[in-house]
Amino acid sequence: MDIEETIFFYTRNDYLIINNLLCGNMNRLWQVTEIVNNDSKGVLKEYKNGERTLDKKSLKRYQGRIYEKLDDEVKAKILKTAKNDISNILNAMKPTNHQIVLHRNVKIDDALSHCNLNDIVEFKIISSTSITPSDPNYDFYRYKITVPKNEPVLELDQFNYFIRNEDGEILLPPMKCRIKNIRNNDKGNCKGTIELEYLEKLPVNI
Repeated sequence: MDIEETIFFYTRNDYLIINNLLCGNMNRLWQVTEIVNNDSKGVLKEYKNGERTLDKKSLKRYQGRIYEKLDDEVKAKILKTAKNDISNILNAMKPTNHQIVLHRNVKIDDALSHCNLNDIVEFKIISSTSITPSDPNYDFYRYKITVPKNEPVLELDQFNYFIRNEDGEILLPPMKCRIKNIRNNDKGNCKGTIELEYLEKLPVNI
């Protein structure tokens, strides 16, 4: 399995499987696996009904990742695939040429709003960020992450020829950061900005 297949599915729903595995949330992992499987089956049904077009490569990829029953054998296959996807993403990351500032929107319940200045925080997931901040239609906190030169990132714009992703989307590895500033906001859906300084990549043991 190559990096193209990994990104093809990561930018759909498989990031849910990957990040729950990285966090060790196995019960949640199997819940989202059903969501991912049903979504893929829906795509194949639309293709069969002539409502969606798929090239041969995409069709084969979808067919290789669906299942009929989530038994132990299928679970083992899903975990193996997820581990390969994680390895593919991390190995494809390249050092930045210069310092970059990235943005990530986080729902209120998941935000670090309870933390204090200079706290060291860890993100065990592969984080999807963007160069340009966006404003979704739900209440959220915005992380503003400063990544120093020579730290590993994966720019998804290079895959735009076969995926539909947000322009300027960049993946960060599991990481350790320092909280540099917390600014509240009473206007709009963004309830505050948490400024983070990227410190180092976390080891991945799965």
